[in-house]
Amino acid sequence: VESDSQRYGDEFLAGFGKTARDGLHLKAAAVRETCDVVISNVVVIDAVQGIRKVSIGIREGRICSIGRAGNPDTLDGVDVVVGTGTSIVSGEGLIATAGAVDTHVHLLSPRIMEASLASGVTTVIGQEFGPVWGVGVNSPWALRHAFNAFDAWPVNIGFLGRGSSSHSAPLVEALAEGGASGFKVHEDMGAHTRALDTALRVAEEHDVQVALHSDGLNECLSVEDTLRVLEGRTIHAFHIEGCGGGHVPNVLKMAGVPNVIGSSTNPTLPFGRDAVAEHYGMIVSVHDLKTDLPGDAAMARDRIRAGTMGAEDVLHDLGAIGITSSDAQGMGRAGETVRRTFAMAGKMKAEFGAPDEHDNERVLRYMAKLTINPAIAHGLSHEVGSIEVGKLADIVLWRPEYFGAKPQLVLKSGFPAYGVVGDPNAATDTCEPLVLGPQFGAHGATPAEISVAFVAQAALDQGNDTMPTRRRRVAVRGTRGIGPADLRLNSRTGAVDVDQRTGLVTLDGEPVRSQPADSVSLNRLYFL
Repeated sequence: VESDSQRYGDEFLAGFGKTARDGLHLKAAAVRETCDVVISNVVVIDAVQGIRKVSIGIREGRICSIGRAGNPDTLDGVDVVVGTGTSIVSGEGLIATAGAVDTHVHLLSPRIMEASLASGVTTVIGQEFGPVWGVGVNSPWALRHAFNAFDAWPVNIGFLGRGSSSHSAPLVEALAEGGASGFKVHEDMGAHTRALDTALRVAEEHDVQVALHSDGLNECLSVEDTLRVLEGRTIHAFHIEGCGGGHVPNVLKMAGVPNVIGSSTNPTLPFGRDAVAEHYGMIVSVHDLKTDLPGDAAMARDRIRAGTMGAEDVLHDLGAIGITSSDAQGMGRAGETVRRTFAMAGKMKAEFGAPDEHDNERVLRYMAKLTINPAIAHGLSHEVGSIEVGKLADIVLWRPEYFGAKPQLVLKSGFPAYGVVGDPNAATDTCEPLVLGPQFGAHGATPAEISVAFVAQAALDQGNDTMPTRRRRVAVRGTRGIGPADLRLNSRTGAVDVDQRTGLVTLDGEPVRSQPADSVSLNRLYFL
């Protein structure tokens, strides 16, 4: 812990005989002069704040102050003014992180949100509205209903429009009339030169991000061709990894390119002994391949490469890949991104050794992959992604023994939305069985009130969308002209090459490899 805002012996504590009382550490004042909610004495692990022990003040859904909590009339050095009308979330013994941002979600089922919230995800960038061929939603009619459906869930939501089009009309329509917040160019719908260039031109004009699942068959473009089409324009390249999709066999060459923000998905994280065998059936299922056709079977096998899977973990550890995501139900698992990201960190520490002093740098690097970096890539970082004053109070509290696996409480805009709940007929709220489930912030009209809809600025400017959502619309911004250099703690660039014969991956000429793990952390001990 790098710093502690409290003074020992004079801490802010709630409970019988403690200091959070009128005349002691509570100021007798209206809530508008103090805060609505305070999280007391919690250890913050945040890519921007570092690792600190602080209290967090929340007013009207936003973080209003960070530091020492108490009553300035009776204490010196108070940063978070707590009043007699302030609700207190006791953070003692807990860890606080920003809610995770998952920018790669195939919304094939609404129940995905249960898994996402139960893992600490509070912001989702989605691509479908049910079990349909989507990889992007353009229809204003469909987007209207999709946004409306999400009013039942306490998560921030943005939709990617399908960018695989030779003409800009459906792309502009998705932004201005439907409220999409970016585009997805996908090989299954066409990731060729004209489609990619069209999506990028519209994105440059409207300041939205383009997510790319590149041409795995290399039938229109090789990885070098794709980089030339970009012409230095920013793109968020999905599946910069060992198996999930994109140019075969060398999509990893897109890692370390100055205008390419790379991310990888959780099915191959961390690289384990069963990864190669597991992925054939997954690829066949999600891409609707026919295994009795030799060509389809060969295409699936070509995408599975142990060498690049092993290199993926190392490139993450070096900061050459800056984002992790789920690819939920498009081969990934919605509720496993957080734990697999930290399992990867544990695997890298075990394989390559620990630093001499502490693990803070590695912990914060991996935290950034889940929170601030995806927010930066998609133009959301002015609202979410870190624990900073002025941002939405989307905060996840963890017991240390369950960190990364199962949250204790998910606060959405400072309001309890999801978390551990006990027997509803018990005498106390800690009586077993304890399960992760919805809190009051997930019921009634509250989910929409405490969440936002991320849209393009064009939708706000025109004001003629027919979105019935009750949630506040927020325009994405700052997505163009950025790259790995703008990410937190994951800005490594360099020349990544893949030997097409052996599969060996190199970074600036140095081999990049790791061994498949037989077991990983945050796994069987926590999940049956």
